[in-house]
Amino acid sequence: MISLNVTQLHRVVFRKKATAEGAWSTFSIEADSLGQDTVATINIAPRKASRASQVGSTEHPISGTFDSLSASVTFLADNFSLIGKALDRWTAATYQGHDANAGQVVLGDGTNFCDAGYYSVVIQGLCDDGSAADIEICRCNPSIDDDLEFGSSETPEVTLALNPIIYNATLHSADGYEQMTIRLGEYDTAVKKRLNATTGAYDAVTES
Repeated sequence: MISLNVTQLHRVVFRKKATAEGAWSTFSIEADSLGQDTVATINIAPRKASRASQVGSTEHPISGTFDSLSASVTFLADNFSLIGKALDRWTAATYQGHDANAGQVVLGDGTNFCDAGYYSVVIQGLCDDGSAADIEICRCNPSIDDDLEFGSSETPEVTLALNPIIYNATLHSADGYEQMTIRLGEYDTAVKKRLNATTGAYDAVTES
């Protein structure tokens, strides 16, 4: 099993498409909102093949496959907007004089959640000016699987379960997301590119 605990992050970007051909809508958790301990954890357990022999049955992992897959991000819950945006449950305030954090998270309002869609989640390395340190999990349905404790002396941390979806060509090949489950490293191996956290697109890096 592969277990990656990433603690030095530049940001975590959530990208979502309303349609396969549409532009990305994005929001990000920046470095100052990420927790100080383990902030990103990815667990990959490969599927194993069994083989009978004279000495009994043996197993070996099949590289590039998944028996189980999980991922989470831990961040500081200093306001509710990040939680709401991650769960796609955030309603921004519209009254005069509001700021970017004003609004509400509403859970259990009877909405049909079956067509909520999913996010591409990109974890960016701290010092990389391209995408060599990027981790992209292409399809995630985030949920809060944690206690929310408020009122302590320190800003509480919230663990967001990303609930990655394993790529299925029959279901996902035309959804506008990458045709894979996880990418570790360069977005484009021919041209150096960096994720634009505002547009959600990978732009070519201009060398100075």
